Amino acid sequence: MGSAVGLRACLWLLASTGAFGLPSQDECGGVDPREWTSPAHKSAGYHVLCISNPAARCQKSGDADGQCKADEPPTATVCWSGFQEACEEMSITEALSTPEHGKRSLVGLQELLVVNLAYKKRFQALQEKREKQKKISLGFAFFSVKNDGLTPSPLTSIKDASGMVLAFEGGSFLWPGIEVGFNRTVTLPLQPEAIRLTITTRSLLPLVVEISSFIEPSECEHIIQKALPHVQRSSVKHMDHDVGKPDANWRTSSTYFMASDDDILRRLDTRVSALTLIKKSHQEHAQILRYEKGEQYVAHHDYFDVSAYANNRDIQRMTNKGLFNRLATVFFYLSDVEAGGQTNFPRAGGLPQPRNFGDCSEGVSIMPRQGRIMIFYSQFPSGKMDPDSLHGGCAVEKGTKWSANKWIWNKPMGYTRDDRSKWLVLVASKSQQGVLEGSLHGTERQRLGESTDDLQGLMTGSRLHMARG
Repeated sequence: MGSAVGLRACLWLLASTGAFGLPSQDECGGVDPREWTSPAHKSAGYHVLCISNPAARCQKSGDADGQCKADEPPTATVCWSGFQEACEEMSITEALSTPEHGKRSLVGLQELLVVNLAYKKRFQALQEKREKQKKISLGFAFFSVKNDGLTPSPLTSIKDASGMVLAFEGGSFLWPGIEVGFNRTVTLPLQPEAIRLTITTRSLLPLVVEISSFIEPSECEHIIQKALPHVQRSSVKHMDHDVGKPDANWRTSSTYFMASDDDILRRLDTRVSALTLIKKSHQEHAQILRYEKGEQYVAHHDYFDVSAYANNRDIQRMTNKGLFNRLATVFFYLSDVEAGGQTNFPRAGGLPQPRNFGDCSEGVSIMPRQGRIMIFYSQFPSGKMDPDSLHGGCAVEKGTKWSANKWIWNKPMGYTRDDRSKWLVLVASKSQQGVLEGSLHGTERQRLGESTDDLQGLMTGSRLHMARG
């Protein structure tokens, strides 16, 4: 008995120290595992699996040369937290042999990963809601990677689980950062023409990636001209302890919330969805921002810290007391700026909380260049909020800065329809107007949406409606 326990302990030690090694490219279905795992960074709630499933491979490719070995047992290697030094072999035969079909068949694969939950409280709370409402008990999101140059695709059945599979505990895709300076070139499969672009990692904590050329100059000008007659002095939503203080203590820009009501904006919504691999229905309307000389927005978070809004019933209801929140911010630079106007992340790389929230001298800064966008994530892959996502709009020193952002949630919001989806839009009461005015002196009045998506059904007593703000 003692020897068996000792053997298991040794195996665990070997696995935890990476003794099993990074899986080969062949084991990952031809995909290079170094492109999706980090040599030095652990990403909570993100796991990389390489599954060798001879039966599935033979069924898909056939056996024209007589070399297919469909009777060989499947094997798998998992790199926990996407970390190259935390890879171990995993028994996957039972998960692959489930009689279930579709998404329900992925529950067995999820069961293999829940031993390493990074945010157990949220995961279990959502599982209890799913079970109570008799929904599929699938909290993880799985994505299949078939080619390093293509965007991953959602895995919808265990029958397709072969090669590399990315697992996200929080249920939403995030681009793996790998390491600062890492470049990933991918093709977005858009119609009528695919778009090829390079994603560069600027920070791991918080996770910030940059795309130097995403939006055309003509599209930038279209947005600016459309917003110009409407921009007004920015307001903020105050935390409980800041109620009554002037908005200008934190923000001095001008703002307009723009619905996607023309072809250019609708195409941009589709492009953002293709890049982030998150449905359009999870996007808020675009917030258009204008900063003149000397104007700024001091460091803040885009997510709602529900503990700081304990007295705000709408925010508590909208987030289901913190189970759902803003996941990512897609930030567009619509103009060049002669000097200043950068976006600063003062806690990047693990730096301490700044004493001066208007100071842009520490951390990582992204400079404004027309056509450039960045994505920064307010959550870890586990669904837990990332306090290091603190960021600010630095003062413009010369010129005018035009920018825009789209907030993306980890649940449907109802502002924008998904393709081939039906959405129900209701009118909200006045008490619900202005809920999405941001977090830590966040953002202006928004529209709230209600969708018929299964995930929305989890939000018992938390019906979100649409109101003009």
